Parts: sequence; structure tokens; C-alpha cells
Amino acid sequence: FGSDRDGLFKMHRELKNQISDNFRNLVQTNHGERVGHYDFGANLAELAFELGSTDADTAAMKRISRAVDKYMPYIQLDSFEPFDDRKNNEHVAKIGVRITYSVPRLAYEGKVLEVILYAAG
Repeated sequence: FGSDRDGLFKMHRELKNQISDNFRNLVQTNHGERVGHYDFGANLAELAFELGSTDADTAAMKRISRAVDKYMPYIQLDSFEPFDDRKNNEHVAKIGVRITYSVPRLAYEGKVLEVILYAAG
């Protein structure tokens, strides 16, 4: 929640923070979830349980790249890494992606976005 001058929600004061937040929203959004922009988002939910296989990883990279090219073309994607985090429990995992990206025009380099797509058992 926001403080004094923010109002109800915390506001970003720097462009770099706004870009990071918008990029996270783009990657986490699935098609049909954004009113008026059916194809907004990377649409990764249906690939969540297949991440780690070559075909699913390739499809996820293409989806993220396509969404970035259309909605945030100023972002340069550097690397993509799917992961699952079991934390001492073989039955429940956090399934997600780790994306390294840059915004060349702002000299904003080597940023990492880690998104949990699903907690699964």
C-alpha cells in the first residue's frame, strides 16, 4: 500500500522500477486476462508443468519474446532459465522462470526477473 502522497497504492518514482514492474506483469499475464487486449501477456500458464523440457522451454521463450516485441520493444532479453524449487520437499515445487534482461537506452543492464508460475504437487 502507498504512503502519504502515493494514495492507496504505492507509486513508482523511477522509470527503471516502472519498467521492471510492467515486465513482471507482462510475463505473468495470460491471454484473455486483460480486457481489450486479448493477446496481452506471455501466456505461460499452460506450459507451467512442462517447463524443463526442450519443447516447452522453446515455446516459453518464443511466447515471452513475442510479447516483449509487441508490448515492450525497448527491453532486450538476454537469457531464459526455467526452474523448479523443491526446498526439502520432493512432492511440492515452485515452478517458474528466471529471465535476464536489459534496457539499453537507460543503461539498465543485467536485471533478473524471477516469476513463480505455479506451486505444484
